[in-house]
Amino acid sequence: MEPVLLVGIGGGIGSILRFELSKIQAYRGVPSGTLLVNIIGSFAFAIIVFSHAPDDILYLAGIGGLGGFTTFSTFSYESFRMMENHDYYTLGINILLNVAGSIVGVALGSLIAG
Repeated sequence: MEPVLLVGIGGGIGSILRFELSKIQAYRGVPSGTLLVNIIGSFAFAIIVFSHAPDDILYLAGIGGLGGFTTFSTFSYESFRMMENHDYYTLGINILLNVAGSIVGVALGSLIAG
């Protein structure tokens, strides 16, 4: 199948999954759904890349699915709103958890993929 079709199909599926997870209630002001999606997405992407998955899997699940699933633009918007509201404590926690959690997700995925 053409790579552009695989990316499109994967992106649609990833976006639907992200939409559903975004309904998770925030915890202490931190958008839990966005946090979960970013960590899971980083972990899953690392497994795909570090396991040297075939190109079709990379296009469908990696670039398309996880590209549609992860939420950096949503994370950035939510963080900006916290900054606008002068909620600097929650902003700092949100940034720390998303960035550190996503890096840990990549590290764990690379270990699992071997």
